[in-house]
Amino acid sequence: MGNSENISKLAEYIRKVASQDFSAPLAVNSGDQLEPLAGELKNLARNYSMIFETLEQSVLDATGELEDTLTSLKAIIDNMADGLLVTSPDGKITLINPALKTMFDLQKHDDLMGKDSKVTFGDNLADLCEQSQTYPDRIHASDIPLAENRIGKAIVTSIYKKQSSKGLSSGECLGKVILVRDITNEKKIDQMKSEFLSTVSHELRTPLTSVIGFVEIIQEKLNDVIFPVVDVGERKVERVVNQITKNLKIVVSEGERLTTLINDLLDLSKMEAGKIEWRDDLISISEIIDHATDATNSLYENKGLKMIKEVEEGLPPIIGDRDRLVQVLINLISNAVKFTHEGSIICKAKRKDGEVLVSVIDSGEGIVEEDLSEVFERFKQVGDTLTDKPKGTGLGLPICKQIVTHHGGGIWVESRRGEGSTFFFTLPIKTVPDNKMEFADIGALLRKVKDHIITTEPKAKDKKKLILVVDDDAHIRELLRQELEEAGYDVREAVDGFDAVKQVKSEVPDLVIMDVMMPGMSGFDAAAVLKNDPLTAAIPIVILSIIQDQERGHRLGIDRYFTKPVNKEVLLRDIEMLTSERKSKKEALVIDSDTRTLETLKDALEGKGYTVDGVCTGSEGMEKARTLLPDLIVVDSKIYEEEPSIKTLRFEKGLENVFILVLSGKNPL
Repeated sequence: MGNSENISKLAEYIRKVASQDFSAPLAVNSGDQLEPLAGELKNLARNYSMIFETLEQSVLDATGELEDTLTSLKAIIDNMADGLLVTSPDGKITLINPALKTMFDLQKHDDLMGKDSKVTFGDNLADLCEQSQTYPDRIHASDIPLAENRIGKAIVTSIYKKQSSKGLSSGECLGKVILVRDITNEKKIDQMKSEFLSTVSHELRTPLTSVIGFVEIIQEKLNDVIFPVVDVGERKVERVVNQITKNLKIVVSEGERLTTLINDLLDLSKMEAGKIEWRDDLISISEIIDHATDATNSLYENKGLKMIKEVEEGLPPIIGDRDRLVQVLINLISNAVKFTHEGSIICKAKRKDGEVLVSVIDSGEGIVEEDLSEVFERFKQVGDTLTDKPKGTGLGLPICKQIVTHHGGGIWVESRRGEGSTFFFTLPIKTVPDNKMEFADIGALLRKVKDHIITTEPKAKDKKKLILVVDDDAHIRELLRQELEEAGYDVREAVDGFDAVKQVKSEVPDLVIMDVMMPGMSGFDAAAVLKNDPLTAAIPIVILSIIQDQERGHRLGIDRYFTKPVNKEVLLRDIEMLTSERKSKKEALVIDSDTRTLETLKDALEGKGYTVDGVCTGSEGMEKARTLLPDLIVVDSKIYEEEPSIKTLRFEKGLENVFILVLSGKNPL
C-alpha cells in the first residue's frame, strides 16, 4: 500500500476515533496494517481525555480559589483603616476603598470609577503623582489635607510593566497606587513633643550661657593672672596646670556641642510649627555649592578626602533662602565626610524636568536597604546602635528635609552597604515677577548692609562708657558685668523692664543690653518705651535673649539681636562700635531714578533701623550726601556711572567712612 493511501486511511481512522465512544471497542479489520496504530491512537485519545478532565477540574479548582482570594482581598481592602486609591496612567480612578471615601467625605459618591483623580482629590495629590512620574524609582510621600481639617500622609508608587535586574522600573506605566493614612493624632502628638522640646531647649539656653561664659572667664583669669605666677618647675604642678587647661577646654567644647544640639532642636521645632523666618532671594546654585564646600573645607581635607564639584553651566537662578540652602548642603557634605574614610566627595548640580537636581555622592560605608526609609526621621542613627558610636544628633537630615520641602522640592537617598551613598534634592525653577525680584534684591542688599555694619572700624573711645544690663537672671547679669568690666565699661544692672526704664530716665547709659522674657515688663515692651521717647530714642539697644524673634526686634528699632549663648568676641565688638558712634539711628541715602524701587528700598532700610533720604538724580544725591553725611549710600549703577563724583565721596570731609552699595541690574555689588 502506498504512502498516500496509508495517510488517507490514517486520517479516516483519526476521524473515526475522534467521533467514537472510547469505552466501546474500536472496530478494525483483522490483519489490517493500521491495527497497531489504531490501538496506540486509542490509548493516546484516552490519555488526552483524562488530561482534559484533569485540566477542567484544575481550572474549576483554580477558579474557586481565585474567587475566594478576590473575595478575601476585597474584604481586606474594604476594611482597611488606610485609604487606597489606584489610578490609570492618565489619572482616572480604577479602584477606591471606603476608608479613602470617608477621609475625603465622599461616602455619598458611588460613581467615582473612571473619574479624574485630580478633580476628585485636588492638586496636592496630583502634584505628588506628577513627582512619581518624573522619578519613577522613588516612593513619594507628602502630607495632604483631608476633610474636617484632618491631615493625611499620602504615599504614591508608580507601577511599571517591566523591572530591570537592578530594580529600576521601565516600560509601560500601568498606573499608580496611592496609600493615604490619617495622621492627625500623630501630628498632635508630634506638636506636643515639639513644643516640649522647644520649651526645654529655650530654658537650657540661660544656664548654658552662664556655664560657658563663666568657664571662659575662668580660662582667661587663669591664663592671664594665675598661671604666669605659678612655678611650673615641679612636674606635679605642671601636670595639674595642663590638666586644668585641658578640662576647661573640654567643658567649653561640650558646651558648644550642646548649644549646637539646642539650636538644631529649635530649628526643627520652629520649621515644623511654621514659625521659621524665611528670607527669599534670587540665588545661584553654583554660589550655594561654593559657599558650602568652602565652609566644610577643613572637614574633608583633615580626612584626606577630595572634593569634586560638577555644576552644569547655565543653570538658571532659583528663589530661596540662601542661608538655609547652604545649611542643607553643609549638612549633606558633613554627613558624607563622617561616613567616608578614603576617596572623594562629589557635589553635582544639573537641570532636570523644570527643577535643579543637586546630589552629594560619597564613597563611604553606605546604608543597608532597610535603613533607607528612616534616614530622614528625627533622632535616627543608621547602623548598629548597640555597637556603633552615634555620629551626630540625628537632626541634620530631618532639618534638610524641612528646608527642601519648604522650597517645594524633594529629598531622598540611594545607597547600598559598602558602595557609598548619594543624597539628592531638587529645587523648582520659578519665573520671578518684577516685584519678587525687588524683594529678593533687598534681601541681598540688607545682608551687604549687615556685613558693613559688623566690619566697620569703631572710632576711638574717649572715656569709660556706661552700659545698663537688664535681665531677671542674676547669674547672667553677673556674667555680663564681669565680661564688660574686663573690657573697660562701667556697668549698672536692672532686674526687669520697669526697672530698666526707671534707671534710664535717671541716668542715660551709652548702651542697653536687654533680655526679652522678664516678669512685669518684657524686654520688647521696655525697648518700645525707650525707642518712642525722643530723649532716649538714640540709645543703642542690644537684645540678648533665648527667644529668636529678630523681625520684631528690627521693627522696634533694636540695633543688634543675639540669642543665648552668645559669642563674647562678637558681642563686645558690636558694643564697642555702637558705643563709639553714640547714636542708634544710622543715616542712609538712596539714589535711584525708579521711584518704585526708591520707596521699596526706603521702607526696607527704615525697617532695619535706618533714617533714610531718597533722591532721583546723581546731582541731587551729591548735594544731599554732603549735607546729610550718611553712613550708607545705595545708588543705581547707571547713576553711579553717569555721576563720577560719587566715586570720590570718600575723600570728602565727614564721608571718609561712608559705605556705598551699587545696584547693578537691581543686584547689590
